[in-house]
Amino acid sequence: MRIKISSDDKEEIMKIGRIVKSGGVIVYPTDTVYGIGGDPLREDVVARVKEIKGRGEKAMPILVSSLEKAMDIAIFGGLSKELAEEFWPGSLTIVLRTKINFPRSLTAGEDSIGIRMPNHDLALKIIEASGGVLIGTSANISGMPPIKSVEELDKRIEEKVDLVIDGGIVKLGVPSTVIKVESEDERRIRIIRRGAIGIEEFTKRGILIEGI
Repeated sequence: MRIKISSDDKEEIMKIGRIVKSGGVIVYPTDTVYGIGGDPLREDVVARVKEIKGRGEKAMPILVSSLEKAMDIAIFGGLSKELAEEFWPGSLTIVLRTKINFPRSLTAGEDSIGIRMPNHDLALKIIEASGGVLIGTSANISGMPPIKSVEELDKRIEEKVDLVIDGGIVKLGVPSTVIKVESEDERRIRIIRRGAIGIEEFTKRGILIEGI
């Protein structure tokens, strides 16, 4: 089923939250690209999202509704928190050590996970209604380009999810930049994926980047 809503549609957003909490899988807009979402704490949901995408063994990121929620589930150091406060809500995904036990299939067996707070009012309200955390992998078959609107959504995905939320064309259309802090004290990071935030945004803040 496909619905078109805005961030003011409180009743519809609450319904979406109930779908997610009951184990449903949704396609939803963010500030970067459209995502496939579901409860990241449920192994059956994680497995279903991976099957829909053809994701294989790779880890998937999660989106949060607030920095406080992120701090409940992950360990922040000084630089990690500084980056979150500087770039969230926005298009920066930070890989952090987890405080809670996510399904191994979500994290690919690692003790860390990519976390982001999107700069998109409807997405944030959907995430909040879903419990504050939501799987945030892009809504495309693995290996295919990410999508900027539901018109670009692969029919194979639409047929397998419980709900597609049409929030119009997304603002950026470029995936988030993914980083991992290698040293909080030495202010060193590693770029895992280049995306919407350029390297210069880090270097001008006195942050060292490994591998460039």
